[in-house]
Amino acid sequence: MSDQIVYAGIDIGGTNIKFGLFDSEGKILFKEQRPTMAEKGPTPLMHLVTNIAERLMYFAAEENYPVKWVGVGSPGAVDHKTGKVIGPCPNIEGWRGMEIGAIMNDRLNMPVFVDNEVNAMALAEARFGAAIGARSVVCVTVGTGVGGAVIIDGKVVHGFSSSAGELGHMTIDVNGPKCACGNNGCIEALCSSQTIIGNTKRLLKKELTPIFNDLLDGSIGNLTAKKVFTAARKGDEIANQVVVEAATYLGVGLAGIVNLLNPEVVVIGGGITDGGAGFVETVTREIKRRAFDSAVEKLTVAKAALGNDAGFMGAGLLGDVKK
Repeated sequence: MSDQIVYAGIDIGGTNIKFGLFDSEGKILFKEQRPTMAEKGPTPLMHLVTNIAERLMYFAAEENYPVKWVGVGSPGAVDHKTGKVIGPCPNIEGWRGMEIGAIMNDRLNMPVFVDNEVNAMALAEARFGAAIGARSVVCVTVGTGVGGAVIIDGKVVHGFSSSAGELGHMTIDVNGPKCACGNNGCIEALCSSQTIIGNTKRLLKKELTPIFNDLLDGSIGNLTAKKVFTAARKGDEIANQVVVEAATYLGVGLAGIVNLLNPEVVVIGGGITDGGAGFVETVTREIKRRAFDSAVEKLTVAKAALGNDAGFMGAGLLGDVKK
């Protein structure tokens, strides 16, 4: 193993921190996760992240794995040159302004590379996952929020002030529902898991359908996005209506992005895509129906392939991108 590069990556999520080691073929050599415990505040979280990095380095040393840097994926816009979080992070209060790169570099005494978590995921999917070999990739994650990343000529597009790729906050309906960012009709406000739950509750307000009644034990308070997708797979008409509407809106937004960037591959990830119920297929149909024929003729739309490992694997690859 001494003559092969081994990558170390850490993925900071709102609920869990995932981290691990992997080789240049994408084989995972070690992985674990820890609760983020964001409620304790940003400083304890930063201590936890640096402790995790040290654990990775200890394990690598014990196994004689030649790790040359540590990569970190973080929520929010990140200045990838300095490793400072410069954008808001709704799931980690007070995280904006955290100097991840400087703090960890000082603690570990080795190079540390930091970028937005979805940028990291996109790198991993392009190297090892659903977009292997593609030089231009648009990646979108759909869950509590909607995140995005763009790769052109094999490199992440960061933009002038490191804020590129915020696909979830493109307005596609000026009269649409209020978004957490303050605007109306953003992609995120129209197809996130919270929207799916809210729309389902509204349609079930008068009475639970038989399928939902069984799934929810008779109480709408038990509703989750996962159960909406389960109901859709079981044939519930209301669930299917909500899922199709969310997927259609995402397809509308992505069609515009496809016309703008003409990528080889669009990768769709996040918790929502695990629900099935034809979600990705509906998004694909809408993109191909609305975008220019020349832009979709050879376009591949694919579900993310690496699951929960994509974040830390992409983070580990950040040092490769910098070389």
